[in-house]
Amino acid sequence: MSTQKPAKAKKSHKSANTSQSSSVAEGSSSKKQQVYDTVNVGLDVIANVSEGSDILAPLKAACKTTKSILDVMQAIDSNQEDWKDLTQRLGEYKTALEEQTALIGKYPIADKDVYEALNQPLARYMELLKGMQTMVVNLQEKRKQSKLGVFKAFSKVKVDAGEIRRFNRDIEDRHRQLMSALTLFIALLNSQADSTAILQLPTVDFVASSVHSRCLEGTREAVLKMIWDWANGDASDKPIFWLCDIAGSGKSTVAMSALETWQREGTLGGRFFFSMASNEASTTDKFCPTIARNLAHYIPQLGPHIADAIKRNPSFMQSSLGEQFQTLVTTPILRRQQRVILVIDAVDECKSGTQRKQLLDALCVAVQECKDLKIFMTSRPDPVIQSTLETVSIKAKVENRLHDVNHPDNVDDIAAYIHRSLDGILSPDKRQQLVEKAQGLFIWASTACRMLNSEATWDTPENVYDRLISVDKAGDIDDVYGLIFERIDPKAQESMCKMLALLLAAFEPLTVDEVQDILTHVKDAANPISPPHAC
Repeated sequence: MSTQKPAKAKKSHKSANTSQSSSVAEGSSSKKQQVYDTVNVGLDVIANVSEGSDILAPLKAACKTTKSILDVMQAIDSNQEDWKDLTQRLGEYKTALEEQTALIGKYPIADKDVYEALNQPLARYMELLKGMQTMVVNLQEKRKQSKLGVFKAFSKVKVDAGEIRRFNRDIEDRHRQLMSALTLFIALLNSQADSTAILQLPTVDFVASSVHSRCLEGTREAVLKMIWDWANGDASDKPIFWLCDIAGSGKSTVAMSALETWQREGTLGGRFFFSMASNEASTTDKFCPTIARNLAHYIPQLGPHIADAIKRNPSFMQSSLGEQFQTLVTTPILRRQQRVILVIDAVDECKSGTQRKQLLDALCVAVQECKDLKIFMTSRPDPVIQSTLETVSIKAKVENRLHDVNHPDNVDDIAAYIHRSLDGILSPDKRQQLVEKAQGLFIWASTACRMLNSEATWDTPENVYDRLISVDKAGDIDDVYGLIFERIDPKAQESMCKMLALLLAAFEPLTVDEVQDILTHVKDAANPISPPHAC
């Protein structure tokens, strides 16, 4: 009896071992398949990234795969230093990848093109993980078998040292490539988020270049030299340059020449051309966000600082003009510590006297807070501007310099313009007569030249010239406009009067497009408007 009991026990133990072996084998096989599935899912997701719009799925798959492999590696008992190093390295890489994935998850979905930079390094990383998981799962199988008694002589699993070193080397290289790609990717996401924030700024659509041109080469040189000396000077006691002159003297043309030069030099920060012809451009409602958007365009390095200001102050449009300028313009410029010039033209065409004063007060505060900021502004003589800036010591003022015939260069500039514009149309003597008639007023000269160059007129240049010379008062632009209206087809005079009455009665200035839209509802008014200078 006693000899049979051990046999029974042995049989029972053998049966139990067989059952345990089967159970462990099934569990091991299940674990192995789980790791394989995780990697394959990650690879499948990566393969479809270029067709999708979510980079988080493959990144999360990479994190999950790394964790699965790490769990198996930590369960394998090996005293080899390379194995321990690989385990530690993989743990650190898993943490870094999880942190980057969490960071990316905070951003909105990026453009498809942005994802392409990650495709290759992420796919190569996942391919290496696939090879690594094959190795560790096979090692786990050996470990399970040794514990079941198949390899009873070994308490630890022997890992191929060369293979471990290869994985150590490869995972370090591919992780570095992936992290570099992720760093670039996050930078692109940052840039995209910044651009989105900046593009949401409300701006004025008025385009100055569609109305104003730059100075004719070789003209306005004396005034431009004053401006260049001011802009390039190191002295910061006059950070505001105020060019003040009468209507039609060419201030906006000078402003265009200045900003184009500063744009080429990289010092232009922004521009705003006030205009009574535009509802938006005749107020300061969108002045600050327009300048801020200009800043981001002309000086891209300031973009992140402007975007950050927008994100930190989402309700900035409810703030005062001074606070808006401080938030969107002054503070970002302070981060650059290099000269920035803003061009503000025709301040007098800001309709509200209160807004004009608030704007000038904000500019004066800004240039005193930010030593790298300079303001170039133009205006007609205006009592509000005059009273606000008259006592300010931080301005350089040039007044009545563009039209005064006492400055010979003004007359010379008008002469250069007329002779160049009318060469081949009028004789030199007649061109010189127009120079004298202009009396230094550029708008008189430019309007006269457009009349003489117009292809829409039925008059000969000689007839137009005779009428220009016949005006009573030299340099009187009203007389020139009167000549334009006299040349309108008599059949169209009634329509012209109605259009002018509409413009006069409008509560706010109307653009050509707006008047065109109104008059299209009038019978027989299919194309009622053309610019006056085309007459």
